[in-house]
Amino acid sequence: MKLLLTSHGPLTEEQESELRKLTAKDFQGLKIIYCITASNKDGGDQTWMISNLDRFRDLGFSVDICDIAGADQNNLLSRFEKADILYFEGGDTPWLLQAIKASGIAGHLPELLKTRIWIGVSAGSIVLCPAILASCSEWFNEKPSGFLEGLNLIDFQFLPHLNSHHFPGNTIDNIENVKRNLEKSGSGKLYCVDDYGAVSVNGDDVKFIGNSAAFEL
Repeated sequence: MKLLLTSHGPLTEEQESELRKLTAKDFQGLKIIYCITASNKDGGDQTWMISNLDRFRDLGFSVDICDIAGADQNNLLSRFEKADILYFEGGDTPWLLQAIKASGIAGHLPELLKTRIWIGVSAGSIVLCPAILASCSEWFNEKPSGFLEGLNLIDFQFLPHLNSHHFPGNTIDNIENVKRNLEKSGSGKLYCVDDYGAVSVNGDDVKFIGNSAAFEL
């Protein structure tokens, strides 16, 4: 399984270089299914999403924009099977998790990811974890509202936006609360990345890109 888990998408040169290693192919003509479900729920200014989309277009990818919420299951699976990369944007994590499960795609992901790469942005990374909260900020709260079972395709918890001014509570100073909540979730490993960091998974090889922090209970 090959994954690139990010906070803001593969925008840095280091992340782009890692994606080239994961694909082991020229980007030109590679097909990417670009899932906007998490960011499409509440609307608002989505300039950041357009910037990410333009980035892939400039790199030569063929892009299929997709919102899986309410999509026809048979047509959706066919589109996923034609893609080289499954890209899931950020936004509302529980909504995205619910949509993935309701779409029927969740059961196909283990097979799809044998030959395809998953790129996650914030919520699009978090849904792969064993457990999720309503927002990544809740991990830094001593009394989170509750855990949802994630897709459980990775054996660690992923937390984006470390030290981001958009998430003022997500600081290394609050990490003890995260470690306590990690224990409550039943997960043993926690990987945090800042807005320009990432976690790359290539089979059993897991490595950090950019600024990150790792904890194990």
